[in-house]
Amino acid sequence: MSDETSSTQADAEKWDRELLYQGGHFLQSWRWGEFKSEFGWTVRRASTVGNGRSALVQILFRHRWPIAVGYVPRGPAIPEGDAHLGRSLMAKIDNVSRRERAIYTLLEANRPLPFSGRFKENGFVQGAEHIQPARTVKVSLLEDEALLAQMRQNTRYSVRLATRRGVRLVGPGNEYSVFDFYQLLLETADRNKFGVHSERYYRRFLEIFGDDALCILAESEGNLAAGLIAVRFGKEAIYMYGASSAQYRTHGAAFLLQFEAMKWARDAGCERYDLWGIPVLEPGNGGDEDQTVIGSSGSDLRGLHRFKTGFGGDIVSYPPVLERRYSVIGSFMARRLTSRARGDT
Repeated sequence: MSDETSSTQADAEKWDRELLYQGGHFLQSWRWGEFKSEFGWTVRRASTVGNGRSALVQILFRHRWPIAVGYVPRGPAIPEGDAHLGRSLMAKIDNVSRRERAIYTLLEANRPLPFSGRFKENGFVQGAEHIQPARTVKVSLLEDEALLAQMRQNTRYSVRLATRRGVRLVGPGNEYSVFDFYQLLLETADRNKFGVHSERYYRRFLEIFGDDALCILAESEGNLAAGLIAVRFGKEAIYMYGASSAQYRTHGAAFLLQFEAMKWARDAGCERYDLWGIPVLEPGNGGDEDQTVIGSSGSDLRGLHRFKTGFGGDIVSYPPVLERRYSVIGSFMARRLTSRARGDT
């Protein structure tokens, strides 16, 4: 595996195979890099080998002449406990970043890096808030009845309610299109105050990931009620994007969609389903042990928290964001570039 981006299919397959072997994340996959390269990111990849093991990283760079910022989403992939290999890969990250004239490179690791001591002793500065979710829920993919049994009672009821009320699941085709999903997404974004990409972004996601991606829509009483896009990589599937209608979502359509996506992932050989982020809530304010008050508009994300944790599974917290800083003065100026990366999935 080269330090430079290559376009051969053999390189792509080798990269993903080694990434999966090291327990790496979908956002470090070759196709994710190719996908992001179509939307303003420059992609660079680097790897290093030692003692028969390898470590690898995919870095996304956002350029604003004459500077850039680097971003490593859910990476790098380093064998657990191998600090020597980790330091070798960090040197390559630094070299690539300087070559791209990066002011700094953010690392948002999928698991703790194999370094002991303080961040500064290892060449890091602790970064700001997470770009990707700081916590998520991962559900074990079991047979149908066991999958339902691990859900909270209200969630299980909502899945079954959708079936009883005749909620119909369809994929993009003659009746609906990716554009219809996008219109539903715009409605959701306006209601819950978050940003979205262009319609082309979601269409290209489905085209690039092909059979490893899923887009399903739910129709309730003849009206489009909800939709989701998921993707699978190795033994894990991820709920990437979701949308719902405020008017027609009352019959449990969003719950049924998640159940169907979990079954799709399980039948394809996945063992886990990542619900892609839950908010960090204060105890007694709808937190993990207090689910009595819900709401999902704007900054009040308690409804989202309750929805996702209702499917059961384990809550996973990610390590803090780390920064490799190459210019102290320029780093402050470049924060505007980072803000464009925030939530950029």
